[in-house]
Amino acid sequence: IDTFYHFDHSFRVLNGEYPIKDFWVVSGIFVDYLGSLFFYIFGSSWSSYVIHSSFINGLVTIFTYFTIRSFKLQKIYSFLYSILFGILAYTPSGTPFADHHSTLLSMLGVYCFILAINKNKNYYWIFMPILLGLAFLSKQVPAAYIITTLTIVTIFYSFIKKEFNPIKYSIIGSLIFLISVFLVGFIQEISLTQFLLQYI
Repeated sequence: IDTFYHFDHSFRVLNGEYPIKDFWVVSGIFVDYLGSLFFYIFGSSWSSYVIHSSFINGLVTIFTYFTIRSFKLQKIYSFLYSILFGILAYTPSGTPFADHHSTLLSMLGVYCFILAINKNKNYYWIFMPILLGLAFLSKQVPAAYIITTLTIVTIFYSFIKKEFNPIKYSIIGSLIFLISVFLVGFIQEISLTQFLLQYI
């Protein structure tokens, strides 16, 4: 039944019904919306459903490669480790699953943290909270733990280095995410009270 859970919800979103407002959810809001996008592009089928999870798996595998390369590891080893990661990441489930989305999007948030430090690029600090927010909207756990940990580590890192761009740009990313979520909720007339009741 788990393998069809997000299939049904994504199909309902595609047909104009919205999570929280039109049907009860406890997790997987982002999975449902992203799934409806894949249904819209590729049609409502099992293949489209599997393409969704394969896309996330491929995306995280590619980012794994670039994150490993940021440590100056040889290309062949970076490629090998990334392929091995991709084989183990989404393969056990095969279909879109809230736990996998949350874990892998959280991992992308951690990668942004690592790349922001290794490459000293501020845009990674902006992407970090956006990815972690999407992870939370996929499933609250483990995202909430990783958000809490990275927030504390980012604050400590900024104060130790006396460099406050990480905090500043993380706040910008957080505001972009929150404004987007509130805007979608407002457009779709999703009650904040119901969101808190069902999801939080």
